[in-house]
Parts: sequence; structure tokens; C-alpha cells
Amino acid sequence: MATTSVEGLCGFLQAMGIENTSFVSTSTDLYTNPLAIYFSHLAELIVQLTDCEQQVAYKSIFPKSPLFGHPVNDGINLLFYFSNSNLARLLMSYVIDRGASYGNNLLTEALVENGVDTKGQKVIVEFSSPNLGKAFTGLHLRSTIIGAFIASVYERLGWNVTRMTFLGDWGKHIGLLAAGWSRFGSDELFDADPLRHLLDVYAQIEELFKKEQEAAKKVHEGEDDAEVSHEIEAERDDFFKKLEDGDPDALTLWKRFREVCIERYTELYARLGVRFDDYSGESDVSHEAIEEVENALKENGVYRESDGAWVIDISKTDEKHGAAIARFRNGTTTYLLRDIATVVERSKKYSFDKMIYVVSARQTTHFQQVFKALDLMGRSDLAQRLEHIGFGDVHGLLPKEGASGLLLSDILDQCRDATKLALDADGDTLQLFSEEDPERVLNALGAINLMADDLSTRRGGTFNFDLNKLANPGDYTGLNLQKWYTGLSSKLSGVEIDRAELESTDYSMFEGEDNAYADILRLLVQFPGIVKTSFEKLESSHILTFLFNLVDLLPNVWEDEAEAEGSSRSLAKLAFYKCFHVVLENGMRTLGLAPLTA
Repeated sequence: MATTSVEGLCGFLQAMGIENTSFVSTSTDLYTNPLAIYFSHLAELIVQLTDCEQQVAYKSIFPKSPLFGHPVNDGINLLFYFSNSNLARLLMSYVIDRGASYGNNLLTEALVENGVDTKGQKVIVEFSSPNLGKAFTGLHLRSTIIGAFIASVYERLGWNVTRMTFLGDWGKHIGLLAAGWSRFGSDELFDADPLRHLLDVYAQIEELFKKEQEAAKKVHEGEDDAEVSHEIEAERDDFFKKLEDGDPDALTLWKRFREVCIERYTELYARLGVRFDDYSGESDVSHEAIEEVENALKENGVYRESDGAWVIDISKTDEKHGAAIARFRNGTTTYLLRDIATVVERSKKYSFDKMIYVVSARQTTHFQQVFKALDLMGRSDLAQRLEHIGFGDVHGLLPKEGASGLLLSDILDQCRDATKLALDADGDTLQLFSEEDPERVLNALGAINLMADDLSTRRGGTFNFDLNKLANPGDYTGLNLQKWYTGLSSKLSGVEIDRAELESTDYSMFEGEDNAYADILRLLVQFPGIVKTSFEKLESSHILTFLFNLVDLLPNVWEDEAEAEGSSRSLAKLAFYKCFHVVLENGMRTLGLAPLTA
């Protein structure tokens, strides 16, 4: 009998010997968290006790229950322990009934029957967002990994998630890239490796531009009487102005850069197991949306001209922010104005209930300005649906020798090579993947290793990128999680768990003190609560620490295949391994990790 409905759960508990199951209908948590069954039943028993006089209740013996063992009085507290065999009986049926949804805290049919339904809420998670032609920094990397986790955990909690990357494909840096292309661009090199060539071009023109700026500064400060040159600056600004004015030639070059770069980024994100539903960009915001924002700001008296530019008077309600530039002197838009207009457009296109920006804590001021500007233009309804999730810096990332800057491909290749060293040092783990496609395996394992390393760091802390750690076949790595996941998959290959037989099978293997199987069950039962805490705080480290603790215990009960051939592999033991596998996979997927499967 399935435990996913009121009738099914009541019948299951009655079959275990619990006569009064009235507590089942009083708590919706019972359908997503098996611990709630214990807490609810214990609460009912305590209420029964307190119906008598206080002194009698204090001295009374706790009523016998199929779910709890005999209580222990340690002189200070009255300790209650789960009944091992019935914990196994309840939990394993509970996990197998739910499978991939165990831990999701999704609303089940039982909750819908009670008239509760918040499914279908829409959330946009914007993350990664690299800049066209520029380096893929450590902050882009953390945004990608943390954003993938946030999108995954929202999805598993029942939200309708749109994964979006907001490309930096517009603005003055595109004008600078175009100026560099006219001097250093090569069609042949671009076709061979577009991201690398654009980065090289940008690095060269940026170096010339900085020299031009430094020379102009010296003349301005009277240190040099040479003629001031603003050639590159003028070329940069002129190209960006042409883009905003819709010049066909400028747009053709820009589209060529953008389309090829998106294609390449899609391939690289796939190596990480990350996907996007929308490759949005600053270029996508319409003139109409920008005009709507500017008109609303003017109507509310917070938009004014200043020295040829247009600024938003955020200082009228928030003195610490002052005035923020919305349009430059030549009339081109700023990132701030485009970001505000993008919010307005996305609200119309997606009708989102929430939008989350996963961007470095360094940009906190920018997002405060965006939210405040929406308030000032009379759109507090939108501002209240926005959230900036910041994170700490990254140390230790370096471009490969001789390169002009860092690319995502460089990071992934470094992690792949480090993970190969870990595999070479651990023959047992290497043997697990011996029949797989080597390139696919190494790319996948490198990505899992990298993401687990970052996700184990608290979001607000600094992530120290350390290839030596990835090259070490240690216990607290993504590689170790994948090792046990693959081992469990192999052990369970071809195994079918008969639910009817499971209800009546022998669970005596879980009895006795210091039972290693029961210790693991006590962890598995906590998984939904761990996911809920991780979601509330948007901290991936809660789940990852839980998974590391879980696989730490698995060697204590691991039965290799040679031992299994000479012993009886009971249904209870197979169901135990199945539940472990389910929780490990669900935990990894909730983190945004893509377990390597055959």
C-alpha cells in the first residue's frame, strides 16, 4: 500500500500496529518528511499522558509504541529512540514510494486533497552572465555553480523555474571590442576558436586604450605638453552609438560575435551539466521598455539632466546612493537603465512571482539602485519580487601559460586533468569507469569535482580554487560521491523491489545496538529536513555536508560482489541499498550536480 495518500499512509501505519492514526490528517509534513510521522505520533502520546495529574504523568511509564523503543532516563532528559526495525520498515517503503521526489517537499495528492496548492509559482534565476569578448572570471564561475544549485533546489521544491543567463553583449565594451577587431581581428582564428580569439583581440585593444587614457591624463595634469589623442575612445563610443541607432554594418558584426559565442558557451555549460532556458542579453531590451522606464521616472520627478547626461535621483529617498547615471552624454544607455527596463519587460513576458540575481556581492550597490529605481518609478510591486543573492570572491584561478586571459574552457580542462590524476592514484575508482568513454567520463568527473568543491564552501565565504585538492582521491570530493553512486548503481543493476513483499519481509538485520545499517537510516530520514533548511538559507553546504557524512558510513555496511555471491542478499538489504542510492542521487541533483550514469 503506497504511503503517498491519506488512506495509504493510515493503512500502512495500522498494519505496523498503530491503532489510532488520527494524527495523520493533522500535519501536511507527513507526506514529505518521514520524521514528521515520529514527531506527530510522539506528540499524541504525550497529550495522552498529560490528561492525568502532573505528578502521575511525571512518574508514568511511556506507553509502548511500534515507532519508538523504550525511553531512557539519563538523569537529566528522557531520551526517545526510534525502533530500528520499524524505522527500516517505514522509511524504506516511504523512500521507494517516492523515488526521485523523496526530499523534494513537493505538494502531494494528500495536500491537494486538503485544498492546499502553491504549485506553479514562477521564478527566474539569472546566473553566470559572461561578457562578450572578455575573460570568464572566477566570479562568473561561482555565479554559474551557485546559480545552478539555486535553480535546482527551487525546481525540486515545486517552482516553475526559468534558468537565464544575461549576456554582457551591449555597451561600451562592445564598442572597444569592435575597435580591436578592426586592428587585430582574424576570420581564420575566429572560426577556429571564437572565444579565445575575441579575448586576445580585446586584451590587445584594451592595452592600447589604457595607454591612450594614461597619456591623456598626463596632458590634463600638465605633466606632458603633447597633443591629446582620443582615437580609440572615440571609435569605441561611435560604434556603440551606431549599435543603439541600428546601423546595419555594426549590427552585422555584433550578431556574428554574439551567435557564435552563445553556441560555444552552450557546449561548455553542457560539460558542467548546466543548461539555460534563455540566453538573454543587454541587447534584448527594447527601446519601448527603456522609454517606459524613463517616462515613469520623469513623471515621479526623479529623472533629470546633469552636465549633458541623464541621472536618476535615488538620493531623494536614499542619501547613501546619490544620483545614478542612466544615459551618457552622447545619449547611449547605461547598464543600470537597461537592467531596470529588463525587469519591466521580463515581468510582462514571464509574469514571474520572483526573480533572483545570482551575482557577486561586489555588485550589491548596483542591485540596490535597480530596486530603488523601481520603487521611485511607482513599481514597488516589481521591486518586492526581486532578490540579489550575493557570494564571496574566488582565489587561485589562473589562465593557462601564455594566454591573454581565462576562459571557461581553461577552467574545465584544468579540472579534468586534475581529476585524471586522482583517478590514476586510485585504481579501485578508475576500474568503476573502465568501460566508459574516457573523454565523456573525465569531463563529467572534472565538472562534478569542481562544482562539489565550490558548493561545499559557504556562499558568503571565499572559494579557494585548488587543483591539488581535485587531484587527491579524498573522501570529501565530488569524485568520491560519484564513486559510491556508480558502485551502488552497479550493485542494483537489474534489481526490482517488490513493494508487496517489502511490507512483510524480515527486518531483523537492523536490530541490535551499534547497528551500522540503522545509523545510516537515521541519516536518510533527515534528508527532507536538510533540503528544506538548504532552501530557506540558499546554502548548498548543508546538503553537501550531509552527503559527505552519508557516504562516510557506507563502507561500514558495504558488501562487495564476491561476498554477496556466497551469502543471501535479502530483500531488506537490497531495499536498503536502493534507498541509499535514491537519497544520494536526489541530493546530488538538488545541488545541480549531474551524476555520471552508464
